[in-house]
Amino acid sequence: MKPQDITTAIKKRWWIVVALTLVAALAATLAAHFKQPVYKVEVMVAAVAPVNASTGAVDATVQLAYQMQMASIADAAESLDIANGVKKRIKIDVPAEDLVAKVSTTAVANSAEFKLTVSDESPTRVAELANAWADETAYQLSKNKILLGGSLTVATRAIPPSKPTQPKPMVYLGLGVFLGLLFGFTIVLGWEYFDPHFRSEDETEEMLGIPVLGVLPKKSPADVVNKELYSGLRAGIMFSRDGQETSSVAVAAAMPGGEEQNIAINLAKSIAGAGGKTLLADCDMRSRSASELMGAGKLAGLAEVLEKGEQIKDKVAPTSVPNLYLLPAGKPSASPSDLLSLPRFTEVLKALERSFKWVVLSVPPLTSAVDAALVVSKAQSSLVVIDTETCTRNAVLDALQNLRRLELEPTGVVLTNVKRKRRGRKLENV
Repeated sequence: MKPQDITTAIKKRWWIVVALTLVAALAATLAAHFKQPVYKVEVMVAAVAPVNASTGAVDATVQLAYQMQMASIADAAESLDIANGVKKRIKIDVPAEDLVAKVSTTAVANSAEFKLTVSDESPTRVAELANAWADETAYQLSKNKILLGGSLTVATRAIPPSKPTQPKPMVYLGLGVFLGLLFGFTIVLGWEYFDPHFRSEDETEEMLGIPVLGVLPKKSPADVVNKELYSGLRAGIMFSRDGQETSSVAVAAAMPGGEEQNIAINLAKSIAGAGGKTLLADCDMRSRSASELMGAGKLAGLAEVLEKGEQIKDKVAPTSVPNLYLLPAGKPSASPSDLLSLPRFTEVLKALERSFKWVVLSVPPLTSAVDAALVVSKAQSSLVVIDTETCTRNAVLDALQNLRRLELEPTGVVLTNVKRKRRGRKLENV
């Protein structure tokens, strides 16, 4: 995935990121609100060396030994014996193991002190526990040989805290927002990475090896045909032929969807509107969609010309659009591929190319039958219509294989159902 694809993915599905962030922030806020508060207090316990009988002052050697052994002294304060002593002091009915779990000690560097930290759900009980633990530690360890005749003293006393240390609502909120953004971006980028549809014009051209000649936006029912888009498509077809004259163009969808008939009709109207005598020929004798859309679904047409040898000039009819004529598909045929394989079809197409400046052929989808390949093989140029909402990359590649087996290569691609707001050559499907 290219960097520009990441930006497109985020713009396309930004609402997922926002929704997940809001949900995660709300969940974190609720978790902080309902979480049992925890209060924490600290007291300082100091080791005092015995008085040296000869100097009458605190023994400096022992005091230095306390600094070196303070980590061991602090560890000794976290014992079950001290916990049992605390239970008797404050008459609390809590297992000694649970009390020890509430206590932690940390030796102060380069000092004969250690910090005693106690956590509990009650602000008054946590202070009571801390003071009782400090007193019991001083009492028991002062009799221990580890102090070399010295003693422990409680340097500071604990008071009930006014605020809990946990939970911290702002920390929970920040964590929730972070996780929401993380999950949101992960889902959006993963969705985009595994999205089987084409993401950009560049990607389409790179994967198919065929130029994108037109990009048609997704339309609402109230939209009208954008003449400039079809004028650009017409110009794209002309320039793609490297100056070679183009008289006929086949328009086929990669997959069934119905949009190709509208594109063929609107392209024919655009060409006719530019002053060129144009014929729209419905070569889909299975569905006859273009004929139906032009109000000529019941008229005789191409099928009768190919099957019965009727005159082509009798089947071509003018339309309400100046310079635009229509050759209907004719009656439904049981074997249209057989009719399109006849030399007669080649002769008919050549005659139409001589009579009209442009012949636009509405062709069945590439995946539905061999009909499309037969028509494309006879036309001077061809367009493959890809619906960016429904056509997957693999499906389009499979559809093109039907042409490439016959050594046919489309002139260009038309992308449909593309979001109107685009930047550069990016596609943003609605």
